[in-house]
Amino acid sequence: MNILIVNCGSSSQSFKVYQVEDNGNPAIILSGKARNVASVTRDRSRIEYQINNSSHSLEVDLPNHRQAALICARLLREHSITIDAIGHRFVHGGTILTATTRVTPESQKLLEVCLPLAPIHNPNSYSVVRVYQEQMPNIPQFVVFDTAFHTALPWSARLYALPLNLMEENGFYKYGFHGLSYQYISSKAAILLEKPLDKIKLIMCHLGTGGSSVAAFMDGHSLETSMGYSPLPGLVMSTRCGDLDPEIVLELIRRGHSAEFISSLLNTQSGLVGLSGYSSNLAEIITAAESGNARCQDAYEVYASRLQLYIGGYFWKMNGADAILFTDDVGTNCWQLREKVCGAVENLGILLDCEKNRTAVPDQVQFIHTEASNVKIISMPTDEEGVILQEVLNALIPD
Repeated sequence: MNILIVNCGSSSQSFKVYQVEDNGNPAIILSGKARNVASVTRDRSRIEYQINNSSHSLEVDLPNHRQAALICARLLREHSITIDAIGHRFVHGGTILTATTRVTPESQKLLEVCLPLAPIHNPNSYSVVRVYQEQMPNIPQFVVFDTAFHTALPWSARLYALPLNLMEENGFYKYGFHGLSYQYISSKAAILLEKPLDKIKLIMCHLGTGGSSVAAFMDGHSLETSMGYSPLPGLVMSTRCGDLDPEIVLELIRRGHSAEFISSLLNTQSGLVGLSGYSSNLAEIITAAESGNARCQDAYEVYASRLQLYIGGYFWKMNGADAILFTDDVGTNCWQLREKVCGAVENLGILLDCEKNRTAVPDQVQFIHTEASNVKIISMPTDEEGVILQEVLNALIPD
């Protein structure tokens, strides 16, 4: 049985085909990633993929996720790979969809209702679902929700200071995101640190080329997280503003701007690209900052400062942590950011080993703290696709 897993980020689209044997053991026979999808960056959009122990890269225009999915479907045909089921990451199910769901005419209507909840994520994932309905009309598809991991958030974290009836009537709660990633790395960390999952305290930093968030994990569940009702608040991101005084939005409304304009402004024109006026890519911004670009220097400082604030707050909230984890593309590739964030907090018992940090291999788990550190610092690749695969297998072959 071959299962295709598709993971849409805001500016990327990962895909993997798992060949699952009768004993349940999966083997990856094709994997790849579309990069810089609908992005403002100095780098070209491209699709990188691996098959039969060989690597390939296609420089192609990727104005949207639909185009990336069409190229992936073409690759499957070219390599004669048949698909038996498809699993998708779907960022936000709100209160409507809270568990893995098979795509049917009925559930598809519910997915459409959820599209506005994550305006630069859900429509992308939905467009890819539609591509595979067209390309592989008889293949079952499933959606797995990022918000599911955070369903155990305590009410003190979930509630906004709004009238209760307004929240209840409209579902205006904190939902949290990047749950698939957090589910994987928390379980992995518990094994590595030889602690039960319900006894470990983690600060997890999922830092992507599109979206980024931080989560505090304690007592076996998500305790706090930086994203909220939508994936917009929290950290500074590639094109998203993160935390913002609501009065700024109100002032924009008073000046006659529409909801659509403001949504586009905050989701696609802000963050690193808005601050720097140069790129949405943190690596490019750091390089430009080191060459003296003042706006890029500011963008980098704001990005790192916001991350420090969240890590510090969660450290206080949990009365310490067993480990601070850095994951996803920026988290595992950018040693400069890890050094900037963790390099001068010795009084908290957090001691970064600069040499280990600088030589850390992005696709491997790397311990980058000194022996004297009271808190482990770990660079850890995530595996959202593996979590989605397991969810699809559970749906196809229930216990």
